[in-house]
Amino acid sequence: MALLIPEILRSYLLLFQPQFNKPNFAYFSGYIVSVLLTGGRKTMSRVSNSCFWVDRHLASWERFLADNLWDMSAIMDTLLASLNSKLGDSLQVHGAYLAVVDTLLIAKNGKRMIGIQKWKDHSGNADRGKSIRGHHWAIVGLICFSKPWGRYLCLPLLMQLISGQINPSLFMVDPAGVATIATFWDSVHPLLVQLHQQLSGAPLRVVADAYFSKAPFINPLLKQGIEVISRLRKDAVGWDDPSPDQRSDAKRGQKWRLAELLNHFPVEKVDVFLYGHTATVHAVCRDVWLRDVCRKVRVVVVEGFKEPIIFVSTDLGLSIAQIIELYAARFTVELAIRDLKEHFGLADYQCYRTIAIHRFVHLACLAFCLYRLIQWDTPGDWLPAAPKGTSPASFAHVRHSLQHYIISQILSPKFGQIPNLKDNQTELDAILRIVA
Repeated sequence: MALLIPEILRSYLLLFQPQFNKPNFAYFSGYIVSVLLTGGRKTMSRVSNSCFWVDRHLASWERFLADNLWDMSAIMDTLLASLNSKLGDSLQVHGAYLAVVDTLLIAKNGKRMIGIQKWKDHSGNADRGKSIRGHHWAIVGLICFSKPWGRYLCLPLLMQLISGQINPSLFMVDPAGVATIATFWDSVHPLLVQLHQQLSGAPLRVVADAYFSKAPFINPLLKQGIEVISRLRKDAVGWDDPSPDQRSDAKRGQKWRLAELLNHFPVEKVDVFLYGHTATVHAVCRDVWLRDVCRKVRVVVVEGFKEPIIFVSTDLGLSIAQIIELYAARFTVELAIRDLKEHFGLADYQCYRTIAIHRFVHLACLAFCLYRLIQWDTPGDWLPAAPKGTSPASFAHVRHSLQHYIISQILSPKFGQIPNLKDNQTELDAILRIVA
């Protein structure tokens, strides 16, 4: 294998070697290479088939996910350390790490998989109907700014099954030993707390869409020292501090319909960096109290085409432009989810054991991050610059370049005999297994 894959990819894989024994590292490295190399669905049978240099039965590959002893948490710790080492200050946005949290639905019909039930589909895609039967996942990633590409990108890191009421997958046990089904927030909060711990408690902000702008999501994170940036509904209200002429026991001051702040206070003209370009917006900023939120927040109301857009930040040190910019960066997680499904088989798992399912999706996230790092490194002969009309962030370009490199190595007269090939397997057979 060392002769088949590019040196830069091999160097990244070797960072994880201490976390595995020798057989498991062969499976791991072969899997990371083959998951992008393989076209179509990333089922274990197709991945193992294209990874011809690891001559093992399909059952051995399945045991690698479901039974073999290796620690996924330690693997993700190594990945995060590598990202910090390679990207440095690019991982910090306006003085803190910026995490993004979102959810996604994956359709599954198997009856033996834990956590499968019918979920309401909020995508608005009429072709998918009003509901989906399958898994509901929470995903957390880090947002960084790519200077070569001049835009924000998301690096997905952690995922967790969200427990349903009909077929639960996660339980909470109180000090008295009483178990209850985990709520939606119980599935999301641990991911963010884990990421904060992996970052050694460094300043962390979380950006999320309007569904997460609720006290049950915000308050526990504030207690952990994690700031939140989100968006509010158009009918949201807020309160000022009590004024001196109110009763001494008054807890709130004047009530505001936040969308109407544009009519009551001077509007500021602000230049904001959005989606790789600078745009000018008209906005009003005010620090208010929200219902049930334990701390004062900063609200930014922006003039929209049809109606005002309301952003909220628990970090009172951020400016209007920074709050809008950080929320706009949230969109990168949507692109990351799309690429995870299309190029790394996020939705293609067919295993039934919970540990195997979680390992499958986290290896997809890990492969995503490693190949993204390779794209940012100095291009080599095997990975030329993306052709005109192709995005520099295209994983399809990386896959085609990797296929061409491995095939050229197989056909090279300097390469010699391909290791771990069966006696009746020719070079042509190996090539067909790669491009199939």
